[in-house]
Amino acid sequence: MASALTRQKIIDAAVQCFNREGIANVRLQHIADEAAVSVGNMTYHYRNKEAIVQAIWEQLVQQQRDLLAEFRVVPLFEDIDRLLTQTFGLQQTYRFFYADTLEIIRAYPVIQAAHQQHIAWQVQQMYVALLFNQSRGAFSAEKQEGYNELLARQFWLIADLWIYRQSVQNMDTTDFSAFRNILWALFQPHFTDMGMREFEQLGGG
Repeated sequence: MASALTRQKIIDAAVQCFNREGIANVRLQHIADEAAVSVGNMTYHYRNKEAIVQAIWEQLVQQQRDLLAEFRVVPLFEDIDRLLTQTFGLQQTYRFFYADTLEIIRAYPVIQAAHQQHIAWQVQQMYVALLFNQSRGAFSAEKQEGYNELLARQFWLIADLWIYRQSVQNMDTTDFSAFRNILWALFQPHFTDMGMREFEQLGGG
């Protein structure tokens, strides 16, 4: 139990350091200081920085999977909106990963392979949600074959690159309303009248 608590303490400290300084600028000593443990104690649990980054990645992915596992049961508009809220929260917690994704996957090939698989899984979940909402009449029929998959890919691309894009443009990365609006705007042209009414009930439109 104590060992598990120490490991989590180290992970939480590393996330704070990476968010504050950027992953490339953080050394083991910085993480140990943040966690208030010795470097020796820390390396007993995580032998190097790569092991810490890998553990953080696995924690992030598990949290994302937990969100999507609940979402895919019956993904109504209110569930999509809740997913946006929860996804934004995760991005704020793990800001460094979304700001430095390319740097991380270049430095850690194991994460790169897993990240590609995870993106494919995320796209598939949104694709299923689109089909569900078409079947119940909230979305219009697919305009051409393969369009739903393209729309699902656009959704996750915009969502995952939010912090990076906002940072590059020197814009607020903590503006949830802007995050929510740009993602719903992707779907709005495909709403039926029924879908638009549901969206307006969420406070959109």
